[in-house]
Amino acid sequence: MAQKGVKGSSHKKKRSPAKVVQKTAKQSGGAPRGSGRGRNPAYILIILGLVTAIALLVNRFGEHREPPGEKPRRESARIDGDTKEREELREKKSEQKNSVESDEKSRNEKGQKKAEEKPAVQDVKVYFVKLNEKTEKIYLTTVSRKVGKGSVLENAMKELIKGPTPVEKKKGLLSAVPARLRINGIRIKNGSAEIDFNGAIEQGAAGSVLINRIDQIVYTATQFNNVKSVIIKINGRTRQTLGTDGLSIGGPLHRGE
Repeated sequence: MAQKGVKGSSHKKKRSPAKVVQKTAKQSGGAPRGSGRGRNPAYILIILGLVTAIALLVNRFGEHREPPGEKPRRESARIDGDTKEREELREKKSEQKNSVESDEKSRNEKGQKKAEEKPAVQDVKVYFVKLNEKTEKIYLTTVSRKVGKGSVLENAMKELIKGPTPVEKKKGLLSAVPARLRINGIRIKNGSAEIDFNGAIEQGAAGSVLINRIDQIVYTATQFNNVKSVIIKINGRTRQTLGTDGLSIGGPLHRGE
């Protein structure tokens, strides 16, 4: 019996500490262990969420923020680009200027070349005859012609042989020089022009026609300062007379003769 009592007393002693502990815990206001363990995962998730949000903000801020040295490099690239653009613009303007100068030089050269190719001309007088209807007399009159400056005397004589233009003929101008007349050669010596004609100079050589013919030749030739007189030759030979009337042409012929 005594042993049973001991066992019972011993059983009660083992339970009393647990009750004391539970009571003490309630009095101290501490939370039960089971409830503390249930809340810890929620706190962790909240903390992880905050850390993630902060990391995202840091990454986003880092993306927008220029790395060290990037801005100076961009400014340097922009300066280099502006400098290159200005150089290209200067080169373009220089090319345009050179092109304009080249075109102007080319035009000047072409104009000079054309001027050189174009023969120089000179105004000369050609003597024709005209009938005065009131007095019925024939007299000499002049017209202007443009001829090349080279061999100006020969060119003037060729214009004489061509005769009056249609317009000049309507005005009454005539010529006693035959259209078949040709010049074999001209030589000027000591102020006298030796003009060698073909045989056509004797065509219809009679009366006033022959006189007017010689006058047209002499006056046209002696308009130039270096020609004072004319010597007429026919096919290289000097003749004393010309025509059936025997007009004297042996010596130098002057105006008024």
